[in-house]
Amino acid sequence: MTSRYKPKRVAEHIARGGAGRNVTSQNQAISRAQNRVVASVHLKPTDITLSRSLEKKFPEKIKLFDKLKSKERKLDLMINKKLLDIQDYQQSIAGGFTQEDTKDTDILRIFIYNTSKNQPWQIVQQKEQTKSLAEGESVEKSTKDPSWTLRIEGRLLNEKEPASSLKRKKFSTFLSSISVELRAKDGNDKDLSIKAVPSGGNKGTDARIIEWHDDPAIPEVERVKKQFDGLDICRGGVSIPQSEVPDGDSIDPSEREIVANIVIQPKMYPIRLQVMNEQLVELLGSSEITQTECVHRLFNYAKVNNLFEVENSQKTQPSQQQQRAPNGDDADTSSQNKVVTIKADDLLYSIFGQNRLTLSRMMELLSTKLLKPIKPIRLQYSINTLRNTTLGDVVIDLKVNTKLTDPKIKPGASILSSINKLLSEHVMNKKTLEEMARLNEGLRLNIQALNYSKMKYDFYKKLSEDPVRFLKKILKRNEEYLKILSSDSVSFGANGMIDEEIVRRSDFYTDEFLKQHINILLNGGRI
Repeated sequence: MTSRYKPKRVAEHIARGGAGRNVTSQNQAISRAQNRVVASVHLKPTDITLSRSLEKKFPEKIKLFDKLKSKERKLDLMINKKLLDIQDYQQSIAGGFTQEDTKDTDILRIFIYNTSKNQPWQIVQQKEQTKSLAEGESVEKSTKDPSWTLRIEGRLLNEKEPASSLKRKKFSTFLSSISVELRAKDGNDKDLSIKAVPSGGNKGTDARIIEWHDDPAIPEVERVKKQFDGLDICRGGVSIPQSEVPDGDSIDPSEREIVANIVIQPKMYPIRLQVMNEQLVELLGSSEITQTECVHRLFNYAKVNNLFEVENSQKTQPSQQQQRAPNGDDADTSSQNKVVTIKADDLLYSIFGQNRLTLSRMMELLSTKLLKPIKPIRLQYSINTLRNTTLGDVVIDLKVNTKLTDPKIKPGASILSSINKLLSEHVMNKKTLEEMARLNEGLRLNIQALNYSKMKYDFYKKLSEDPVRFLKKILKRNEEYLKILSSDSVSFGANGMIDEEIVRRSDFYTDEFLKQHINILLNGGRI
């Protein structure tokens, strides 16, 4: 049986069926068979087709053979489909859009809160505690200015490594950037009081815009040292939420509510983009996708629906001076280039708005209009200095992949290696291919021998039944062959004379005539 999904190889063989043998000696044939070179061939349909006349002699065997060929075709189709699926899966892994492994995903819990220190209400509490203390005890009175600290921290819920372990991935490992902007809640930043807080000999800063960005260009050792579990922003002043101020009361302008506009960009490799078009989401089956995967799925859609077209485009080679031919005439610098385009159906037209698309045009539309970076986490947090801490008020759970935080990691590398090993060991195995080629060749030769034996059987059977009549029929047939070969556009009438009208009629080319003489008519250019 044939294996159409694999290269077919066949050994040299001795031609049969009336052809003369090219072997000069038996020793030469054996030597050539032992040192034969396996060549790639494609079997013809006639090489594996049994004559229908054999069905009368061996009905059960022919039926079994037909059933075997039918099963072979189904098996070839299934194997071809599976190989195409494997190829698509390999491309998907190489493009970085494999399905996530549940064991590599975890929840990063992010806490955003603030703490207060030396606030006026805290000083009052300290005084009240001083009055209630026993005689001889005292509380150290704070002389520092009021301050608050905004903290953004995070941790994995299923983290198994201890806090002191160097293997533990810190909060910033899963982020690309953090941005914080401090502003007044009422929008009037003119009289907003945000002061620097000295600490440990450092004067501090009163900057209202704070940013942190991860830099992949920095050596890995330095990057690890700069990773952190929490970002602290310490500023001096008071922030009283407007919701805490009783109706009719007013507060000092320096105590107005301060809000922090926070932007957190999670880290992901490969970078996934957000699909902006609803029809494109329907076609791709996802609202978030990598650019590589998007192009891959669009090409598959065009391939399945036969939307690819090849067009010739005129391209002129640019030159500063016009080229001239040796005879003095201007040389034609234009050339024909083939351009592959995608013919848009209704769905693609609703997405791209064009009847035809080139690859460059499709990439341009995808990158500028249809695919946008995934929006980061944005929120506005209100600083509240009327509480010691607001821990627990704002909690965000973010799904992260613990393996895809490093751009050097190649997802699915082990899977690709195992697939390539499987294909090389089984599908493209040299010994297996050679063995199948020998089996195919043996099958072909056996079928040819069987058909040839049946033809000889029919010949001798008819000859034995009525030799004179059979030989006359052969002579008559050879005479017809000679007439067909010797005549070009004419035929012979009943009287043996040339009749041009016969060949012009459709009834001349009967089914029986074509069945018997199709090869002669084709070779002679008659049809």
